[in-house]
Amino acid sequence: MEQTTKKLATSYGLYLGLSLILISVLVYAFDLSLMTEWYFNVSIYLIILVISTMAVSKAKKYHTGIFSFKEAFSTYFLTIVIGMVLSTVFSFLLFNLIDTEAAGTLMELTMEKQTEMFEKFGMTEAQINEAMVKMQEENFFSIKNVLISLAVQLVIFSIIGLIIALIFREKDTTNA
Repeated sequence: MEQTTKKLATSYGLYLGLSLILISVLVYAFDLSLMTEWYFNVSIYLIILVISTMAVSKAKKYHTGIFSFKEAFSTYFLTIVIGMVLSTVFSFLLFNLIDTEAAGTLMELTMEKQTEMFEKFGMTEAQINEAMVKMQEENFFSIKNVLISLAVQLVIFSIIGLIIALIFREKDTTNA
C-alpha cells in the first residue's frame, strides 16, 4: 500500500469516525429512541459505505500505476476499521462511563421494539417473556458484547468491501 493511499484511507477513516460520533451525539442529545429504529441503522450503514467508497475512489484517482484489488480493499478496510473503532470506543465510553442511565433507557426501548416485533411474528406470551428475560440478563454495552458487535460489523463490511474492491480495481493488461 502506497504511503499516500494509506494516508488517504486514514484521513477518511477519521472523517468516518467523527461523522459517526457526531451522529451519535446528536441522537443522544435529541431523541435516544432513534437508535432503536431500523431506518437509523440503515442510514448509518449507508454513511459508512459512502465514505469508505469515496476513500477508495479518491485513492484510485491519486494512485500511480495500476490500482490493484489489494490496494482497493486495503484502502476500504483501513477506512472502515478506523471509523468503526472510533465510533465504538465513543459509544462504549458514553454508555458505560458518561451516562449509564442512557444505556438502561436504550435497553428498555430496544426491549419494547423487540416485544412489538415478536407479537407481529405471532409468538406466544410465554415465548416473548422468555426472550425478554434473556435480553435483561445481557448487558449490551459490556466490553465483550461491544467487541463482538464490532467484529461482526467488520466481517459484514469486509464482504461488501470485497465487492467494492472488485469494482474499483484495474487489471494489468500487459500480462494478458
